[in-house]
Amino acid sequence: MKLQLVIRRAPAKAGLDWLKQGWLLLRQHMLLLAMFWLMLVVSLLGLVHPLLAVVAALLGPFLLAGFYDGIVRAQQQKPLSLDLLWQPLKESSHRAAFIRLAGLNILLSIPSQLLLAQQVPLWQTGEADLLALFALVAMASVNAMLFAYAVPVIYFLREQRLWPVLQASFMACWRNVPALTVFGIISVLLALTGPFTMLISWILILPWLAISFFLSFREFFVLTPARPDEAAVFEV
Repeated sequence: MKLQLVIRRAPAKAGLDWLKQGWLLLRQHMLLLAMFWLMLVVSLLGLVHPLLAVVAALLGPFLLAGFYDGIVRAQQQKPLSLDLLWQPLKESSHRAAFIRLAGLNILLSIPSQLLLAQQVPLWQTGEADLLALFALVAMASVNAMLFAYAVPVIYFLREQRLWPVLQASFMACWRNVPALTVFGIISVLLALTGPFTMLISWILILPWLAISFFLSFREFFVLTPARPDEAAVFEV
């Protein structure tokens, strides 16, 4: 049966529902917290040396896929282990797609990085360029929408072509601005507790937000038969 991708619209209150469900998952499966922080530590190795930054960027999609797979297993009440984080590296079916995705992400981030490096000295002297600031926000927003759901689309939906992957991610964000806005506002408020707790609250908050965000993917995306006479619908 040939399937096509369908992106659902979620109500605005769905942003709150993801957070509630994410908290319950984190409480029941604390190993997800360890998986998240191990993934984050690997990504932060890129701050040590430029070559490590490239390696960390290339590993990013694989580790994120492993973390998301851990969330799915937690929802299915299957056993978890830290080894799941590295499992996508051993699977060849999506390896090329992940490497291309990471390379494209690096490439598309270059203009905003160059503009940011140019503007930071001006901001420090109080000579902020509002047009440049707007351009930075616009580029960051578009990049975030393009890559927000790219990894799970490749890993769980088995789409290997980059353009359909990026298009699906962008459209999922575009069609669900209200729900993502609610999620974003609450996420920012939770993150603001960090300075008052010497960032200790982030130990729980950051993995909680990552789990909750993945739940939005599972709500937005469904697979449905390409032929209208086939009535079945397949949840992701």
